[in-house]
Amino acid sequence: MASFTPETEGRPPAHTVAGNLSVLREAIWKRRPVLGEIMAKHGSLILHDYAQDFLDVNPAPRLDARKPELIAVARELIAKRLGEEVAAGVATQLARLPLVSTTDHHGPIDHPFFINANIISALPYVTATIPELRYLVVFSFASVSVNNASAYPRGIEFHGGINGSGNFIRLPILPDRVKMGVVYGMRPFTREDLTKAEAELVKKEKKGEIADGRGQKIRALLEAYFATPQVLAKPDFASQISAINYRLWPTFFHPAANVPQTGGPKIPDLVYLDIETLVTELLLRRHLNDPSSLLYQVLFVPDYQRLALELFDGIPGGFSRQGDWGSFFFWAVDEKLHRMRMLLDHRTLRTKTSQYVLPFTPEDIAEALRQKKIFPSMLLCYLTVALYYGFKCLGGFCQVHDLTLTKEAWRKLLAAVGRSDEAAALEPVQTKELGGDGMVLSYLKTVTGSLVPATGIDMALEGEDTTFGAFARLARTVTMSEMMEPMLPEMYTVLYPVDQRDPKLLTVTPEQILRANGLQGKLEPHVN
Repeated sequence: MASFTPETEGRPPAHTVAGNLSVLREAIWKRRPVLGEIMAKHGSLILHDYAQDFLDVNPAPRLDARKPELIAVARELIAKRLGEEVAAGVATQLARLPLVSTTDHHGPIDHPFFINANIISALPYVTATIPELRYLVVFSFASVSVNNASAYPRGIEFHGGINGSGNFIRLPILPDRVKMGVVYGMRPFTREDLTKAEAELVKKEKKGEIADGRGQKIRALLEAYFATPQVLAKPDFASQISAINYRLWPTFFHPAANVPQTGGPKIPDLVYLDIETLVTELLLRRHLNDPSSLLYQVLFVPDYQRLALELFDGIPGGFSRQGDWGSFFFWAVDEKLHRMRMLLDHRTLRTKTSQYVLPFTPEDIAEALRQKKIFPSMLLCYLTVALYYGFKCLGGFCQVHDLTLTKEAWRKLLAAVGRSDEAAALEPVQTKELGGDGMVLSYLKTVTGSLVPATGIDMALEGEDTTFGAFARLARTVTMSEMMEPMLPEMYTVLYPVDQRDPKLLTVTPEQILRANGLQGKLEPHVN
């Protein structure tokens, strides 16, 4: 696959599916050039072969010495959500292999983006010789709204089964009045919320949106995994998500209906911990109290601040003073948990309308973090986990671009303040690690013969062979480019706001792409 170029000579006519695919690729690579570079270099590789390099983590001696600090905090947080046994296992694994995924949004593990990213991330686990490798560790982002289009943390997603599998349904659990609040800090859902969700499910059944018998299966799933006393007792929504996903994840992988389980490779357990909580705790316990910390210095030392304002400006995940987007290291939230961007103004963080004003001191930042009035931005999370502690972060189609730019800006900042030792220590940190995001292995077949990406709920309910071995076999027959193409339309809508979208490109569907690029024929033997 060619990387983005403004030339169009030789491109298929835009009115064809192939032509629209070419235009989609160009538009996406334009917004995320590093993704284009990765696909130009690796797009023709067999997906299974590409994934084997995930376990290749570069040593970074200066940063490796810091890793036990992060591991200890992660262990404590995971123990509160999933118990000491899981937490100890994760800590042992991270000490042996400092590899995590930072692809996912923090919500029920359901959307095809995140289901498949984790399936693909798990491919090298099957043949790995590292005995401690038992968990997919995901430091997920909780900075999205609960109504987020690419995850829908607010509820669950599935196909209703009417007219085959084509009708897509979102069933809310959290109420409409909180839909624009961020996941971070969101209240836990209650038994009453689940009862209302199940009533909404009944309405959809009566309207004929859900096939006979399917609604009852979904109700049973909600009761078994969302309505347990252990989940309902969690203190916040983020903790509930961790508990749900750990137990729900294994149910997605099963043999075809009426076929006995015959063994085969087992997928690792899924451990979700939102990265904002992890970084907040690291800041509170260490960095806000230690003037020698690099993170303390970039936040509060004037020379570092000035360079941060200059070098991080315009990097996605950071902020843009001219473009009026992003936030300076921290987001604020209002009483409805709506995000509010803040910029630095003479040692004060303030929102655009001065609705929220916060003295930018270690003491005031710490207190605001404790009260969850603010939370770390994506930029600060990247700086902390990947660039200060040096963890290899498998990322999504945006992260590979954004983190690469962040690393270079951080290197320039460190060099400019005379920290050549720290700048050199960044060299081994891997930032172009596309962890399977934007590629789909799991599909449903409709009555018309089309294939549609399956959600996690679909996988749990349907009778297809969704054993991990089936996905591993499929991954040996397809390339990265082939698997990414069906998700290009959705990636396009993520990267382009409504007023910037080409209406012609919005008509392209995954079903059309699967037929046009020949992937349908490769997939059909793997979908019953």
